[in-house]
Amino acid sequence: TVDNLGYGYIGLNADTVRVGSDSSSDASKNLRKGIATILAAYRDLTVDSYYGERASVINYPISNTSWAAPQPTDAGYKVDFSNGVDGKDIFTSAMSAEQKYDAAIKAAVEYFKAAGYTYDAASGKLTAAPEGAKLEYMAIIPGGGTGDHPSFMLLTEAKKAFEKIGINLIINDPADSNELWDALDAGTQEIWCAAWGATIDPDMYQVYHSNNIVGKPGSSESNHYHIADAELDRLIMEARKSDDQSYRKATYKACLDLIIDWAVEIPIYQRQNCFLFSNERIDMATVTPDITTFWGWMNEVETIVMK
Repeated sequence: TVDNLGYGYIGLNADTVRVGSDSSSDASKNLRKGIATILAAYRDLTVDSYYGERASVINYPISNTSWAAPQPTDAGYKVDFSNGVDGKDIFTSAMSAEQKYDAAIKAAVEYFKAAGYTYDAASGKLTAAPEGAKLEYMAIIPGGGTGDHPSFMLLTEAKKAFEKIGINLIINDPADSNELWDALDAGTQEIWCAAWGATIDPDMYQVYHSNNIVGKPGSSESNHYHIADAELDRLIMEARKSDDQSYRKATYKACLDLIIDWAVEIPIYQRQNCFLFSNERIDMATVTPDITTFWGWMNEVETIVMK
């Protein structure tokens, strides 16, 4: 088993999930952070249920296989969407799973209130949305119409949590996954579940630079998040011009922090790929001895000998 060169995520479209007409405003970010805080709380549950030991939850929108991926031992590493609108930690290590879910809901309410939502303390529900925002959002998940997707349990549990505070999360699991890809191409999606395939170099230009927002002339059509941040653009360009790996890692960490602050992407899982060989048919001494994410058995297929 080796880590897959890529990762699973849930995306939020900054131009369809916002307050007013400014996707970069604090109110818009608070709206998306409210949604993301609840969704992120159910990651451990859904990843463990779907993959068991063959995947793990990640906290930054980058494949864990990359040399640029922040690690728990790095300075400044943090669990994403674990802070409230006041900047304080939402969770404690002593909390049970249910206590964490409740804490996430309470923190989300504060984010929604900061975004301009009207909250009725007596009922514990949000009763009105600010201009441009809503009390109902749709998440598209390509589960073949049967819920066969790593994040499907996450959405179903999050839907119950959102209902408690007056938000209706519509789960759209189309039988034809082209419905999702068509929405991404049109830029009409609100929330969606997907996965990125990565390359050896962690260059973020194609996916996160504002030049590549879907629909722009000359765009790579890969910035489905519609994130447009001048500082992020600058950091991406600075990092891709350098050959100093330490500088690039620090710069990409700053990029990842900005992406999390925009709350347009919730990293979900890093899964593994499993390769099986029959030692009754293959001389295992001739198989690549150290298969990695970047160097598979096919790279030395000419050395394999059948028994």
